[in-house]
Amino acid sequence: MVLMLHGLGGDEDVMWIFGNTIPPQATVLSPRAPIRLTPGTPLAEYMSGGYSWLRPSPLPQPDRATFATAVDLLRRFMSAAIEVYNVDRANVYLLGFSQGAALSYALSLAEPDTIAGAIALAGFLPEGEGQPTPPDIPLHGTPRRGYLILHGLDDDQVKIRWARKARDTLRALGAPVEYHEYSLDHKVSSQGMRTMQEWLKRNTNL
Repeated sequence: MVLMLHGLGGDEDVMWIFGNTIPPQATVLSPRAPIRLTPGTPLAEYMSGGYSWLRPSPLPQPDRATFATAVDLLRRFMSAAIEVYNVDRANVYLLGFSQGAALSYALSLAEPDTIAGAIALAGFLPEGEGQPTPPDIPLHGTPRRGYLILHGLDDDQVKIRWARKARDTLRALGAPVEYHEYSLDHKVSSQGMRTMQEWLKRNTNL
């Protein structure tokens, strides 16, 4: 099963652009984040609407009032989906964009026995005060297939330094990390799409 998690201002439909990178045999789900954005939302004034997993906050620290709740919501969604679709409990993959990548990092570190691997697109690893890993949730290890990180060198929303720091932190935790940078902004290139497809095919065995 592959769970696709959208970014700030997205919804359950925007992630399907990545659907062709996923093996056709996989069960694919794309949930909608619970927080509805309205015009003028602080730190998201450029958004005209859409949804968010967290209340927007300066990177890389997540909003502490909504972060653990979002991780728990996704944990419960994932558990229910495993039962409903009768998929392998130890073979779940995450594919997150921007804020969705941040949640993918957090959920994978909290549930490494269930999540086999994660793809982080234009994202950041949430940090607590004085710690390089997510706050307020129990961390139980890293997924056995590790991470694929893709990021644009010219990303002005999630700076390249946050992707590089995520890479280094995850490798220090012992996770396998495949990392790629591209000359583009807050998006995914056609080469990145091919890399995602190859990584999923190689790691999911589907």
